[in-house]
Amino acid sequence: MGGCREKQATDIPAHIGPCEFGHLGNWITVRCPRELEPLMRQAGGQWEPGSCRWLIERRRIVPLIRRLERVTDPLFRQAGIDLDGEGRR
Repeated sequence: MGGCREKQATDIPAHIGPCEFGHLGNWITVRCPRELEPLMRQAGGQWEPGSCRWLIERRRIVPLIRRLERVTDPLFRQAGIDLDGEGRR
C-alpha cells in the first residue's frame, strides 16, 4: 500500500495549467497564481515567501492535482485536450 502512495507522489506532472510543480526534500513545491490560493490552503499548503511557492505534503498532492485539473481550463479538459501534453484519444 505504501508503494502505491509513493508511486502517485513521484508521478506528478511538471505543470497543470498555470501551476508548476517541483520537489524540495519531502515536500512537493507548487508555484501558481493567487486565484488558486484557496486550493493550496485546502491541501494544507504552507506558503514559503522567500521563494514565492507553496509547500505541500506528498500525501496531499494527489487530491490537489485532481482539483487543479478540474479547475484549470475545464472545457478543454472535458473535451479531452491536455494543455500540458498530448490529448486523450
